[in-house]
Amino acid sequence: MGVYDKTLRELFQDVPYKLIQLLTNQKITKVLDSHFPQVEEREADLVVELENGDIFHLEIQSVNDTYMPKRMLYYYLLIDKVYKKAPIQMVLYVGEKNNTIKNGLDLPNLKYIYKVVNIKDIDCKELVNSKSINDNIIAILCNIENPNQFFEKINQKLLNLNNKQRENYLRKLIILARLRPKIYENLENFYKEKKMPFIIEAKNDPLYHKGWNEAWNEAWGEAWGEAWNESWDKSAQERKIKDAIIMIKEFNIPIEKIAEKFEIDENILIEKLKENIENRN
Repeated sequence: MGVYDKTLRELFQDVPYKLIQLLTNQKITKVLDSHFPQVEEREADLVVELENGDIFHLEIQSVNDTYMPKRMLYYYLLIDKVYKKAPIQMVLYVGEKNNTIKNGLDLPNLKYIYKVVNIKDIDCKELVNSKSINDNIIAILCNIENPNQFFEKINQKLLNLNNKQRENYLRKLIILARLRPKIYENLENFYKEKKMPFIIEAKNDPLYHKGWNEAWNEAWGEAWGEAWNESWDKSAQERKIKDAIIMIKEFNIPIEKIAEKFEIDENILIEKLKENIENRN
């Protein structure tokens, strides 16, 4: 899981009620378990019950992933199996690049759709004005009209927290700001001008131990970009293989068909299945 996705998932552990209401026009009445133990455990980003009784499933994506429709379909089946009700599904895209995530599958024997929303298209005033610092931090991914005023508001909330909480939320704020290069630069300048003492404490975090300037170069330099793409491609491939193995075991689909559909070398799947059997023994 990438650093951005991990940070967003941490924020969503404290359910962003305002954001879900903006996305669904419904209030949350119950937060549902998003862990689905199967052959290999899967965890959705957020699964909740809305006030009209619908189950709403949300996945957050910071990069364009061509495999997303198949992941969403798999979650659809898991949620329906566990809660005996078909979910309303949505992918919330938070990346900086143009969104290219497809909103479903159109296969010869299967048509499946869900909604894809770009957070930049959402009116996030309610998140900006929310009393919850989680909502405020998520709002940094929207189109912020007055960044310095926005940072000042968050900064005042941070000052009211203890050191541990302050560093934790500041770290998350900085990580998400990386997804918006201009906002990141504004944030960096804002805190340089403030000369706040807890910025030094935040640098103790492994992500920032090299200092602000080096962190910037690491985040957006050519070498970092190549390393990130390589890391993402590897993790996406590993996730694809893991899901393929689950489909083979759970639904008894022939290996050759899964290999073709998932575009994975059949020999790789055979080796992974052997490893699973050996690990069980």
